[in-house]
This record gives sequence, C-alpha cells and structure tokens, in this order.
Amino acid sequence: MAKLADHIILIGFMGSGKSSVARRLARLEHMTSIDMDIFIEREAGRDIPAIFAAEGEEGFRLREFDFLRSMPARDRCILSCGGGVVVRDESRSLLKCLGTVVYLVVDAAEAVSRIPRPEGRPLLAEGAGGLRPDEILSSRLRYYEDVADLTVDTSGRSIGQVVVAVRRMLRAAGKL
Repeated sequence: MAKLADHIILIGFMGSGKSSVARRLARLEHMTSIDMDIFIEREAGRDIPAIFAAEGEEGFRLREFDFLRSMPARDRCILSCGGGVVVRDESRSLLKCLGTVVYLVVDAAEAVSRIPRPEGRPLLAEGAGGLRPDEILSSRLRYYEDVADLTVDTSGRSIGQVVVAVRRMLRAAGKL
C-alpha cells in the first residue's frame, strides 16, 4: 500500500517515552505533536480507564483505528501512539502507510518504573487478563518490530538523549 501521509509516528510499550519524546521533538522541529490517547479521551469525554470499563479493550482499539483513519487528512505532525495500537492488524497496516514509524524500545521493568500512576493504565490495573507487563510486551514485540522503520533503544536514557537519537536517525533518513 502506498504512503497516505508523511507523519512521524512514535510507537512502543507504555512507559517508553513516546509522549514526552513527541512533544520535545515537535518543539525542536516546529511541528505539531498529537498524543493519540489524549485525543481519544477528549473525543470520548472520559479517560482511558473509563473507556476500557465501558467498551472493553476491543472498543478502545477500535477508537485507535478510527483515529488513525483520520490521519491522512491532517497536516504533517509527530504522533505519539498508545502502546497497544499495534495489536489490531488493520491498525498496523495503516501505521505503515501514514509516515515514518519510530519504535522506542524499552524493557517491561524499566517501562513500569517510569509510569507515575500505574493504576491509570487499564492493562496494568486489571492485570491484562492475568498477564504481567513483560508478557504483554512479549506478545506485542513482533508487531512493534514489523511496523517500525526506525528503532531507538530508550533503556537507561533520558528523554533528551532519546530525542537526540530519534532526531539524528530521522535526519539521516531524510525525514526531518
């Protein structure tokens, strides 16, 4: 499928730094940053735990897919995706067509240690059907890798260091 847009899209497990990296990179590059989770919360008029409670994970994933379908009509931006956006086949296909996908790698233990309010993450609060964070990450790993155009390891790095690495890779690829 041909590219539908030229966005910069950040994917990765919860706590990988997607939102923070997107905001800082957008400031540096004078671009707009969109946080998918915040957009979905505003559109739904409730937070993600409430969406999960009312619609289940599948309902939330459908909201993510609907949001992605709106992206070709938007001006070029830096998009921070929810950590589970890659679980739907249709979302993965669409991500590949929306621009350059940057996978921010982090191991589960470090990711969870970075999350200030884990109870606000439905898959952590509910145990994801009994799965531990490392099991959730493991189940998504192949999807992250399959969708990614570029990969940046965030382990042990500050947001600033990750931004520098992402920016360097995007420039080398001619995307900035």
